[in-house]
Formats: sequence, C-alpha cells, structure tokens
Amino acid sequence: MTSGVRISWLALLLALLPLPAVAQWDAAQLLAALARAVPERIAYSETRRLAYLDVPLTSTGELEFRPPDWLRRSVQGSAESYVIAGDVVRVETPGGSREIALDVHPALRAFAESLRATLAGDLPRLQRHFHVELHGGIERWRLLLRPHYAGVAVLIESIELSGAGTQLLRIESRESGGDITITELKAGR
Repeated sequence: MTSGVRISWLALLLALLPLPAVAQWDAAQLLAALARAVPERIAYSETRRLAYLDVPLTSTGELEFRPPDWLRRSVQGSAESYVIAGDVVRVETPGGSREIALDVHPALRAFAESLRATLAGDLPRLQRHFHVELHGGIERWRLLLRPHYAGVAVLIESIELSGAGTQLLRIESRESGGDITITELKAGR
C-alpha cells in the first residue's frame, strides 16, 4: 500500500507541474528560416491563366536575389529581364532599358514586396502591405497574403506562397479580374 500511495503522490505532483511550452510555428520563424536558406539563384517555370485567353501562357527562367531588396527575373529565350532594386523596377531589353518607380504603382510594389520581403525574412515589411496568414507546419506550409489597401486589392486578390521546410516551392497570384499566375520554383546553382 505504501508504494501505491507514493505513486499516486508522484502522479499528482507531476500533474501539477507546468508542462514545457510547445514551440509555436509562426510566420516570423518561417521567414527567418527561409532567409537563412535562400539560394542566390532560383530556376522557375510559370503558367499564366488569363481570363481572355483559352490557352495558358508559359515561361521559364531564373530569379536572382540579393538581400535585402535586389531581385532580377530573367526569362529564358528572351532578351528581356526585370531588375527590382530599392524603389525602382528596371526593364532591360536589347533596345535599352526603362525604369518604373514602385511608388507610382502600388500593386507592383506590393507584388515585389511579397517576394523580396519573404526571401529576406522581413515580416514587418511584408505586413506593411499584406494581411499575413500561415497555414500548416514546417513540413508543408502555405503563407497567404491579402492586400491591406483597397487600391491594391482592386488588382491583386491574394498571393499564396507555399513550400516545404526551408524551401519556397510555389507562388500563386490571384488577380481580382480572375487571372491566375502559378510560379513553380526550384533552387538553382
């Protein structure tokens, strides 16, 4: 009987002790992990489904990223590339280049920040432009971004970034007019 009483007291004592906190998986942890693991070059394939076309448009190419805010998108088979540096997008073509200020195009800024802030691990910058929702766990996750501002929401319904572990694998952009762009990513060299 004495050993039974001791076991009961031990069980009661253990039940009263606080349990260790279960680690919460949140957007800040995800972005920090992505920033530590992001490759400089990422190959992509993209499918654009436009409401006014019967056949989707496809392209492949490469993204280059240098933290915190330099991003280049090169399209395979085309001499065109797009460089976002700071507050400017530079469109480079064989005939020259032109610059577009992000301040003049809030939707373009929001789209640029969805990727740059995510790859840089900058949650506050991402939250300046979007409501951020993280779904899933580290093995398979989805980061859903919905624009804060009506002027942007008129064009962009949502951007969903998804991946596994520390790899961003897919970006799905839904425009308010029904157009959808799906970009599949694969770490490059």
